[in-house]
Amino acid sequence: MSASTPPSRSLNTFRRTVLTLGVLAALGWGGHWVWKQISPGLFGNKREEKVTTAKVKPATIAEEIVSVGRIRAVFSTELRAEINGRITKLIATDGQQVKKDQEILKLDQTDWLTQLMEADHNIIVAKLQAERAQRDFDRQSDLKRRALITDKDFEEARISFALADNNSAICEARAANLRDKLAKTIITAPHGGTLLFKDLTEGQVITSAASQNGGTLLGEVADLSALMVRTNINEIDVARLKVGDAAHVRIDPLRGLTLNGIVRRIATSATESQVDRTRLFPIDVVLDASDARLRPGMSATVTFTLARAENTPALPLTSVFSNADSVRYVFVKKGENYEARVIETGIADTRRIQVLAGLEVGDEVALTRPLTFDGELPAVGSSPAGNSSNRSAGTSR
Repeated sequence: MSASTPPSRSLNTFRRTVLTLGVLAALGWGGHWVWKQISPGLFGNKREEKVTTAKVKPATIAEEIVSVGRIRAVFSTELRAEINGRITKLIATDGQQVKKDQEILKLDQTDWLTQLMEADHNIIVAKLQAERAQRDFDRQSDLKRRALITDKDFEEARISFALADNNSAICEARAANLRDKLAKTIITAPHGGTLLFKDLTEGQVITSAASQNGGTLLGEVADLSALMVRTNINEIDVARLKVGDAAHVRIDPLRGLTLNGIVRRIATSATESQVDRTRLFPIDVVLDASDARLRPGMSATVTFTLARAENTPALPLTSVFSNADSVRYVFVKKGENYEARVIETGIADTRRIQVLAGLEVGDEVALTRPLTFDGELPAVGSSPAGNSSNRSAGTSR
């Protein structure tokens, strides 16, 4: 038994040696493969890249301004009370057709009636006092002509009569003012139209239009036969619009409803956005048609088309680059390489830009800057290559 032990140990040692060498060989081959993959990046060698390209193709491009607004009546008047008070009766209802001077609601008249009654009594007293002062003045005047009283007595009688007469006029003016206030407790329609009531209830206390916050808005009377959209345009785009420009209006709540409109008013002064403090100019776009489903307050998207080009050479926006001097250029594919070429561009939409010169239909350009490009970029004063026959393609408004 002892004679067979040494050969067995030698066999086991041989097996372990072969297994170890196999593992080391596998690790060496794997390490070599990993090294080949990462070494180009570590030492700056450029790996082969795949550049996405696009070709110059004819397209229709429309340069537009899109804004969101709300529908409202072209002719409408807000309803606000001229005095403070409490609503005692709602005569008309929301959505009702009203005529000019038709009663809409009433405010409490109790206090005004009490003051007016007192004022009427004061008028009676003031008139009696004025009559008595006049009789006394007439008597003093007669005595003055006969030189039976002094100038002082006559002057006192004249002043007393003037004061009594003036007091009578003041009492009548106060009563007239109270009658005017009493009349203002009845809110009437300023003109014919549809009544658009706010959420009002009988017993609600309202403030007058003369108050600091402008008073309680009761509603409005609107002529719904003519509607418009009021929207806000930023100070950069508003200079590109003018009264009379056409617009397309999409009514957001009514899918599929699109109407045409005309710019009728551009505000001469700006308002400030409460969100980002940008300067905005209100613009009114009058709709040239109506729809029974339209309601004031509905949201609408207004599109102003500034320019439009049909069947014009175009490229994706991402393929056009520019330097610090606003020189625009693209990377044109030439075989396996790329060259930087200056181009002249026209109008653009959200995806494409018009090519006026420097490229021809079918030319292929890179959508990103190729890593293999090591040429010179366009400098100041560079002009587009090729002819400018594309300039006539397309029409502007």
